[in-house]
Amino acid sequence: MTVKSLSRGTHAHHHPGAFMLINDIIEFAARKHPDRTALRFEEQVITFAGMRDRVRRAANALRGIAAPGDRVAVLSGNRPEYVDLYYGVPAAGMALTFLNHRLHPAEIAKLVDHAQASVLIVSGDFLEAIGAHRDAMPSVKAIVALDGGGDLDYRELVAAASTEEPPRVDEDSLAWLVYTSGTTGTPKGVMLSHKNLLTGVISSVAHWDLPDDQVFLFCFPLCHVGGYVVLVNHLRSCTVGILRAYDNPTFLRLVKDWKVTNTGLAPTMIAFLLRHPGIENEDLGTLRAIGYGASAIPAEVLRRGMEVLGCDFYQGMGMSELGGNILHFGEAEHRRAAAGETHLLAAAGRPMDLASLRIVDEDLNDVPQGADGEMLVRGDQVMLGYWREPELTADSFHDGWFRTGDVVRQDEEGMVYIVDRLKDMIITGGENVASREVEEALYLHPSVQEAAVFGVPDPEWGEAVCAAVVVRQGEPEDADSIIAAVRGRLGGYKVPKRVVFLAELPRNVAGKVLKRDLRTAQKEKA
Repeated sequence: MTVKSLSRGTHAHHHPGAFMLINDIIEFAARKHPDRTALRFEEQVITFAGMRDRVRRAANALRGIAAPGDRVAVLSGNRPEYVDLYYGVPAAGMALTFLNHRLHPAEIAKLVDHAQASVLIVSGDFLEAIGAHRDAMPSVKAIVALDGGGDLDYRELVAAASTEEPPRVDEDSLAWLVYTSGTTGTPKGVMLSHKNLLTGVISSVAHWDLPDDQVFLFCFPLCHVGGYVVLVNHLRSCTVGILRAYDNPTFLRLVKDWKVTNTGLAPTMIAFLLRHPGIENEDLGTLRAIGYGASAIPAEVLRRGMEVLGCDFYQGMGMSELGGNILHFGEAEHRRAAAGETHLLAAAGRPMDLASLRIVDEDLNDVPQGADGEMLVRGDQVMLGYWREPELTADSFHDGWFRTGDVVRQDEEGMVYIVDRLKDMIITGGENVASREVEEALYLHPSVQEAAVFGVPDPEWGEAVCAAVVVRQGEPEDADSIIAAVRGRLGGYKVPKRVVFLAELPRNVAGKVLKRDLRTAQKEKA
């Protein structure tokens, strides 16, 4: 037993709840700046005092219908209630289970079942689709509808709930359960405690320039772990605006109307924004910086972005398992890159202050500087483990170090470059796609004998899903029919954008498909 676990709760001076919880972010901000705007959405403006009451009501309402330790799953697009639940579900001692609404309803029901969620909170636009899969979610005791219908009406529940602060929970209790696309296609539930998330948040606060007058426009789906930047801004009592969905005209209008100073966009979205007609004449005078992640930014996009948008850029690299970012690539380095040091753009950033990093070889020994190796991470922001996957959790750690599966190297400046992924994963438009899951869907098509799915570079999406297919003898090479079959089973972003027909798949002596060769062949064709 460690000294830490011995000391906790045994000393006379230890007070229960004498540590920070996620919902304290809103409690603290409401004490300091009750009348400041916490959240903007369309015509709604919510102050920090208003947000605190909304969060307390959400927590108390949930405590009336579920028990501490339960999972509460949310299926909704972006709206203020989602942000209330970011804080309110963990405040109730429960785990907010993120559901990517871009998945197929059958895939979503599988996640709810895997999480064994007792409550499912659903917005009106998804109520009917997910209701049809109710039998596949036996753990769900109540479907709570954000817009009426369902078993319970969310609005009535919170209206009737108290605005008293809920009882304090333990900092190590499960706060967010974030599903990532597993490399095998079996999604993994990443367990993040209050402490994991707060460490990730505080680390970002330490590295990002967050002036008091910051207005941050959040453009991504709130069902992603990227939503932790909402917490980062709220910890500094900054205003966050949320979009229902990103499009260029809405973005440009809100930057002006809300006097937005900062935002986060994927490189694909930045390139899309720069192609907007008349972008050179837009007045974006309040915009100071754009943060990006998920993939590297092309040098030309960075140069044009600085010139046309007139703002700075910074990058963060993290993963769900790390409760936020662990690498930070700052504004000064981006200016150097735009001025000609373009090699920097291949970097993901320098290690941040609250996590330790190692780069190791196959035998898990540290490699010399500049050599390629797997990145390992240790720190309080590293997840508790994978939900209901003890073997997988054990395999993912080595002596307390989390194995990221990313092959990286580090230069003399401390910059970390991501060389390759050990795991068979495609990242398209910021979404993770497991090759194997798409392959399994392809194999269900009657004419497919063999299939291999891999990512090819794509100027718009970072990577595009590509499938190499060998058809059975006498069967037609019908790409449309094959693509349609996958679309009927998986979320739209997982569907191959390109199908290549081959006589056979390239394999090594052990019979393993050489996806590297497939990628190279497609690059040469492009």
